[in-house]
Amino acid sequence: MKILAVSDMESRFIWEHFDPEVFSGIELIISCGDLKSSYLSYLVTMIPAPLFYVFGNHDQEYIRKPPFGCESVDGRVLEYKGLRIGGLGGCMGADPTNDYQFTESQMEKRVRRLQTELRRNRKIDIFVTHAPLKGVGDGDDEFHQGFSCFKDVHRLNQPALHLFGHRHLSGNPVNRSAVYHEGDVTLINCTGYRIIDLDEYGVWGREGAPDRPLGFRRPNPKRYFEKGING
Repeated sequence: MKILAVSDMESRFIWEHFDPEVFSGIELIISCGDLKSSYLSYLVTMIPAPLFYVFGNHDQEYIRKPPFGCESVDGRVLEYKGLRIGGLGGCMGADPTNDYQFTESQMEKRVRRLQTELRRNRKIDIFVTHAPLKGVGDGDDEFHQGFSCFKDVHRLNQPALHLFGHRHLSGNPVNRSAVYHEGDVTLINCTGYRIIDLDEYGVWGREGAPDRPLGFRRPNPKRYFEKGING
C-alpha cells in the first residue's frame, strides 16, 4: 500500500501543478498537522483516498472549520484496510490560549489515555504525531523539542512507522535526512509531502479487517485533559 504523508508546508507542486500520475495508487493520506484546512480538503478532492489528520500547534482554525471530508485521528486509533493508525497531535509548550500546546506531563496523560482506549489489542502499525520524539529529529529550542513519552508508545504499541512534522526540513519528498530510527521504529519527518510505500517498512494490513474507529474523539484535547484528568 502507498500512502501520502504531509505536514507543515503546503506544496506548490500539489496546489498549482497537481499531476494525477504522481499520486496514482495512493490509498491513504495522513497529515501530521499545521496545514490549512482548505489544503487538506483539496487533497481528498484530488486524490481518491481517505485522509486522517492530527492537530498541529497552528491548527486552531480546525475547531471552527474542520477539514471537509477528512477524519481526525488525534487521540484515537482508526483501523483502515487492516492498518491500525493511532495519533496524538500538538507540540511542546505551555501557552494556555493554545489548545494544541502541551507540557510533557500533559502529553503523558494523553499517552496513558490512548493505552486505556486500546485495552486488549495494543498493537498499532502507524503512529502519527505533530511533534517528534525527544532526541530523534527534534530541535534544540524548547518549542521544537520532542516528547519523551512517545517512546512509551513505541514500547507498548510497537508501531513500524512514526510519522511527524513540526520541525521544518526540506520539503523534498526524497530527503533522506528526514528518516530516523529508534529501535525497530522508523520515524519520518513529513514536512512538505512524502509518498511512502508501506511494504518497504514491513507494514501490511490484515485482510478482512473492518474499517472502524477505535478509541474516542475529543475536538479540544487540552481542555478535556485539564478538566477531565487534572480535575
